Amino acid sequence: MAESKNTESTETKKSTSSKIQVVGPVETNSGSTILRFERDAETKPAIDLIPGQVLTVGGNGGDVTKAEAERLLNYSRWEIKEVNE
Repeated sequence: MAESKNTESTETKKSTSSKIQVVGPVETNSGSTILRFERDAETKPAIDLIPGQVLTVGGNGGDVTKAEAERLLNYSRWEIKEVNE
């Protein structure tokens, strides 16, 4: 059973593209226009995300880490999607 969870986690990470796009709040009547995203590392400042913004994932020049991208993709109040170049 532990192997199954490891496999799912690995597959999820592999499916993360090199870019993600902020679509916007799921609840359009919320009045929310910015998502303040707290980074995993305490030394990195929060990022203010706006609809239409595209973030680069991973690497030294990435806007967010792979783990942070996974958190954003799983965030239920805002729609974030993977994009291909």
